[in-house]
Amino acid sequence: MKKSLLPALLVAAVFTIFSCKKSDVNPGMPQEQQPAATAQQTARYVMIPKSDDEPIKTDRIDECIPTEVLLIAGQTMNAGSISVSNDAAFIYVTYTTTNGWVLTQTHLYVGDCALIPVNNPGNPIPGQFPYAGTHSNITSYTYTIPISKIPSGGCGCIAAHAVVKQLNSSGGTIQTQTGWGQGTLINMTGGNWGMKFDYCSCTP
Repeated sequence: MKKSLLPALLVAAVFTIFSCKKSDVNPGMPQEQQPAATAQQTARYVMIPKSDDEPIKTDRIDECIPTEVLLIAGQTMNAGSISVSNDAAFIYVTYTTTNGWVLTQTHLYVGDCALIPVNNPGNPIPGQFPYAGTHSNITSYTYTIPISKIPSGGCGCIAAHAVVKQLNSSGGTIQTQTGWGQGTLINMTGGNWGMKFDYCSCTP
């Protein structure tokens, strides 16, 4: 009987074939100089040794890596993060607070950048965003959005607004602020500081 020269155990070789650059936000950098937030995707190739009489089988496994931007309170303070990822059916947008901040309201827009609700001067109107919630001093909340809002492989915008409170160690309120997921100004003509950031969905 012909003896196999290949090992019986699986040998996995992992190669990154592409990865879009993740946003590396810097709260001290002017907004217009901040790098755009983009979805990331890596691919792994799992090589499965066969016998001498069979070819090596290669399976591709794609993984979508979340995009993350800062949640900025009061234009200058780091209150946490906004993380965005997707699978084949949904986009997941997670608000997470840190440094004593908690969520009391959230308003979210996901979709075509040109369709973010704005008033006549061009300022965003969070109250007209399609997804919204009122919260009781929580530190994390996730919205599940149909992938059709930014179809797989497509690009669009996320506008993530929040009302946040900073609490002291006794649970008392230190301050209440408006918060936005860090990106570029929605109104580039000098209106309010509401922001949006780009998101390109990956194909799992």
